Amino acid sequence: MNELTKRRMTIVLGLLLMVGGVVTCNKLKDSRSSPPRSEAPAAVRAVRVITATNGPVRLSIPVTGRVRATDRMVITAEVSGSLQRTGRIFREGSTFRRGEVLLRIDDGEVRAQINAQQSAFLRALVQLVPDMRIDMPEQAPKWEAYLKNVPVDGALPELPQLASEQERNYLAGRGVLDQYYGIRALYERKDKYVITAPFDGVVTSAGVEPGTIVTPGTRLGEFIAPGSQELETAVGAGELALVQVGDTLRLRSNEGPGSWVGRIIRIGESIDATTQTVKIYVAVSGQGLRDGQYLSGSIEGGTIANAVGVPRGALLPDDALYVVRDSALQKAPVQVLHQGVEQAVVRGLVDGQAVVTDRLSGAYEGMRVAPVKP
Repeated sequence: MNELTKRRMTIVLGLLLMVGGVVTCNKLKDSRSSPPRSEAPAAVRAVRVITATNGPVRLSIPVTGRVRATDRMVITAEVSGSLQRTGRIFREGSTFRRGEVLLRIDDGEVRAQINAQQSAFLRALVQLVPDMRIDMPEQAPKWEAYLKNVPVDGALPELPQLASEQERNYLAGRGVLDQYYGIRALYERKDKYVITAPFDGVVTSAGVEPGTIVTPGTRLGEFIAPGSQELETAVGAGELALVQVGDTLRLRSNEGPGSWVGRIIRIGESIDATTQTVKIYVAVSGQGLRDGQYLSGSIEGGTIANAVGVPRGALLPDDALYVVRDSALQKAPVQVLHQGVEQAVVRGLVDGQAVVTDRLSGAYEGMRVAPVKP
C-alpha cells in the first residue's frame, strides 16, 4: 500500500469519526427530558374588614381647627419717624390696659409744623380784626376775644360760631378758614404718632425696637384680647344640613389635658372649590386656651336607624361595597343614606357580612383575599 492510499484512508476515517460524533451528540441532547415546572400559587391579598351589624348609627362630624382671638389688632405705622422708648416695653407677652400707650413715634417735625402754621394763623387774625371792625362791626368783638385765646404753642381753640354766609365768605376770602383747617389736619396727623391700646389685651407679635425708623405701612406688631376667642374649622358640603348655628360641641387639645365647650356662631356661605368644605366658626372660652392652639372635637348630627357605618373610602362608584365570601371578593349593592368626610352610612348589608374597608386598586369580583379584622 503506497503512501497516497494511506493518506486517503486517514482522511475518510477522520470524516466518519466526525459524523458519528455529531449524530451521537444529537441523540444524547434529545434524550434529556426537562422536569415539569410547577405553577406559582396565586397570591392572596390581605384586606381589612369589619363585621356588618345593622342598628342605629350616630352621625358624628369630626372637626379640627385653630383658636384665634376675636378682638385682634394688627398695628401698622401711619406716619414716618423714629420709635421712642415708652414707660412699658412693647414686647411679646406684655399686657396693656385700654388707653395705655403701646408705641410712640417721634413727632418733633409735625409739632414744628403746627407751631409755624399756628403762628401764621395768628398773624392772619391780627390783620383780620381791624378790617372786621370796619366791614362787619357787629362780629368784630367775638373775633377779638378769639384772637386773645389763640396761643403760638398750644392747643388751637375751635372757631367762633359763624353767624351768616357773609361772615363765612369774608373769612374764606382772607384765607382764615384754609389756615385753620390746615392746622386741624396737622393735629389729626400728630395723634397718629402715639398708638394706644384699644382694649385690655396682650402683645402677641412685636417686630420693632426703640430707635427703629418706620414709614407708613410698616408692621409694628399684633395685639389681642385673650378673653374672646373662636375656632375656625370646616365640614364637608354633604354634612352642612346637619350643622346649625347654636349647636354645641366638646373640644379637646391633642397637646395636653383639658376640654372646652364650643358653640357654633357663624357658618360660611361659600364652598371651597378645592376641598368641597364649608367654614364653620365656633365660639370657645375657658382656662388654658391660647391664641393659635389647635383643638379637635365632633359635632353630633343625630342618628339613622337600621343602618351600618362604613369608611367613605370603601364605597365603590356604583353605590356598592366589597364583601368577603368564601375567601373571595363579592360586590354587595347598598343604599347610601349619608356621606361625610370620613364616614358613610348605608343600608342593605346583612348582619355578619365581612365588609372590606380598604380602598382596593385593581380589585375584581372573585379575587382571592385574606380578611383581617382590625
